[in-house]
Amino acid sequence: MFAVSKISILGGGNIGSSIARGLVQAKLFLPENIIITRRRTELLQSFSNDGYTVQSDNLSAVKNSEIIIIAVTPQQLNGLLAEIKPELNPDRHIIISIVTGASIKEIRKETGENIPIVRAMPNTAIAVGESMTCIT
Repeated sequence: MFAVSKISILGGGNIGSSIARGLVQAKLFLPENIIITRRRTELLQSFSNDGYTVQSDNLSAVKNSEIIIIAVTPQQLNGLLAEIKPELNPDRHIIISIVTGASIKEIRKETGENIPIVRAMPNTAIAVGESMTCIT
């Protein structure tokens, strides 16, 4: 159904960056196949040095990936979804939301009915492969 070559993590804070490191440590993705976004990209310099793509442009990240992990704060969610909605393609994208308190129903209201959405609740131990993640 989906061919995955790139993953974008929209929100490169503590949990988003932990997920990026965990995906590479688990050998699921190479750093060059992970795009991490954050407003203040200078805070992700170590990721850039390690080969991850670091940028502040969420729309570009969505255009260039198949899996989209949303790792922003709850108050940023609707603005982010409105920003990326024009690029979302149900035949190409899967959204994984780790946004606290945001249901699939709420996300679907903003993205439309056809985009596959998964809710996951990891913790920062994901960076070292010791996390437990609840998935719906």
